[in-house]
Amino acid sequence: MTTLTGRPLPAVGPDGVNPSRARSAVRALYTRPALTAGDLSAPLLALPDGHPGAGSLPGAVPLAEVQRTVARWGDLGIRGVKVFVLGHDRDSAGSAAVSAGNRMVLAVSAIKAAAPDLAVTTEVCGCSWTSGGECVLRTSAGGIDLDATYRLMGDMAVQHAEAGADVVSPTAMLDGSVRAVRAALDDGGLRDVGVNPNLAIHTMLYGPFKELMATDPAAGHRRGLQLEPGRAQRDTVVQARRWIAEGADSLTLQPVMTAVDVLVRLRADQEAPLVAYSTSGEWPALRGMGAEGMAEYIAMLRRAGADHVLTFAAGQVAAYLEQSRG
Repeated sequence: MTTLTGRPLPAVGPDGVNPSRARSAVRALYTRPALTAGDLSAPLLALPDGHPGAGSLPGAVPLAEVQRTVARWGDLGIRGVKVFVLGHDRDSAGSAAVSAGNRMVLAVSAIKAAAPDLAVTTEVCGCSWTSGGECVLRTSAGGIDLDATYRLMGDMAVQHAEAGADVVSPTAMLDGSVRAVRAALDDGGLRDVGVNPNLAIHTMLYGPFKELMATDPAAGHRRGLQLEPGRAQRDTVVQARRWIAEGADSLTLQPVMTAVDVLVRLRADQEAPLVAYSTSGEWPALRGMGAEGMAEYIAMLRRAGADHVLTFAAGQVAAYLEQSRG
């Protein structure tokens, strides 16, 4: 028997059983793990001690719980953590974002003290630090103050790296920002710190995070700093090429639940490492799937082209994988 192309079908036994998958010893010979804990990173949302939102999302913890949380993740085999903080002392210039000993510095230092082998990525953005929840700084006339925004992002990146961050992640999709951050790190003698910018598609799947971390803009929206979903396949590839040209070492696509087609397209175009970020709005759906379903979903993202998956389900999935091995 042949296929439609004229090629013969692989041989099977007389009972229709395919020998390559019939016997467990042969299946074990050819199989590869669909997913390991090392494929996972977890978002860590550092909150003030006593904050009522602690525990509302996995990884949303008061500052006093950071070390215990990341030590547990490290014991499960999770390889990385991306740190977000609820900003404090907000003003129009985002001044506290670069103040000595701010919450981000304390969180990064605590992580490296408790789990030095975890790869730490930090968010570099004004949204947690500006009084209006803006990713960028504004001029008196209301336009984007590019020079001030670039300077803030560069100063944040250097501060995070000096605290122990391995990678910094410019979050606002502002052309020129990756170049500015890379230059600031290089000028600071931090050439071995990576830059991982976002490829952020506009979606409602950021909602729980924005509400908890108070990063929704007080006025307007940030669609001009995100990709439009209807053009995401094309525009994501274009933006990825720009980020790489500006000095990015790796890229993060978010969200992924509604953009797997974009991930596949991006993987076909890019050789740089790709992180798929399963954002906060995906968590309720994943929770309903249970740990096994979460693992299958994340394994699919790996097959679709993600080198690594950043997900609020990281702890649950890593624990499930460990239990399955046992």
